[in-house]
Amino acid sequence: MLLLLGVSACTSPKLRVGTSGDYPPFSVIEEGGSRHGFDISVAHAYAQERGLEIEIVPFLWPELEQSLLGGKFDVAMSGVTVRGDRLARGPMTSAVARADAIVVIRKGRTYGDLDRAGIVVGVNRGGHLETLARTRFQHATIRTVDDNQSLPVLLRGAQVHAVVTDTLEAQSFEVDTDVYEVLARDRKAYWVSPARPALALDMNQWIGARAASRWLETERSVWMNDPQRSALPVDEATLVDHLAQRLMLMPLVAEVKRAKDLPVEAPEREAAIEESAQEAAQRAGLDPTSYLALVRAEVQAAKAVQRAVLARPGSADPARLPDLSRDIRPAIDRIDIAIRTTLLWAAPVQSSVDEFVAALRADARVPGLDDASLRAIARAARAVPAVRLSRPAPSP
Repeated sequence: MLLLLGVSACTSPKLRVGTSGDYPPFSVIEEGGSRHGFDISVAHAYAQERGLEIEIVPFLWPELEQSLLGGKFDVAMSGVTVRGDRLARGPMTSAVARADAIVVIRKGRTYGDLDRAGIVVGVNRGGHLETLARTRFQHATIRTVDDNQSLPVLLRGAQVHAVVTDTLEAQSFEVDTDVYEVLARDRKAYWVSPARPALALDMNQWIGARAASRWLETERSVWMNDPQRSALPVDEATLVDHLAQRLMLMPLVAEVKRAKDLPVEAPEREAAIEESAQEAAQRAGLDPTSYLALVRAEVQAAKAVQRAVLARPGSADPARLPDLSRDIRPAIDRIDIAIRTTLLWAAPVQSSVDEFVAALRADARVPGLDDASLRAIARAARAVPAVRLSRPAPSP
């Protein structure tokens, strides 16, 4: 049965929301202390509907993971990018926005190759974009800042030659820029404390209802100029999002197996997964046979990703890898619950195999995902029959 979790899902009538306050259009703090932005608006709407009092907890990006895992707040809502390592540490909700990570330069400037000595690239310290910047620029100087909003000032004053940002944040820059390069296509979601799994489930269902009612799209249009949208219907896009989240964990699985000298093939584990999947589908009200076919397609794709990662030289620090049993497998289980819940609304999938594959390829940018693996997932998802449910309408 579908879990409909309201206020009872929360252990406290207060929702502690972690936010940076320096990341337009998601979270901005003004001089007087007031906060606004897309994620702030969503947080207030969710809290109001659930009868919760909001407590805003500021964080600095280098401290985000430590603060979340340390219990300083219940959920991070500040344009947080979906990443495999984050999914392994705590649940992330359905995506609420999309943006390209980009490198921008002053309009009309030409530098040739930016990755060279003498070039200074600015980026916010401690976040996803710094990771991308350091991966891309091996020879240029990386200048980090603790306030995103100082980056356009540095660019305008020629203190940096380029800035790593994203397509949504760049819209707030008060300096004319050109896009030098696109580094990644990212999704933004809310990162929930692993101590609050029921909160993650409830936020997912709330986001789904708000997306289906078009409220989220309207809210995005208020805060974002030309936000990226999936080409799929809302529920199908959400299904792809969660399938992609599952696949994004597989490079980590491969690195753990490399460090532990474990094989890609795990027949006993696969048998346990299949048995559990059929039981879970039965409980959820899904057709067990068709859902099992989807799980099998996911497992084959997961192994393809692992093999592709293991074919490359290892680069992960074994000491910093999550634990397979304690961290990664529970993360996969959480995502599987989200997939089953989304299937209740998305099935039967109407998009073509080609449309589904294109969306999944865009959201799951991991090595080893060949066309055969993706098409197998798409065909299996399309084969899951409809479940006749009426989604509860969000409160006005």
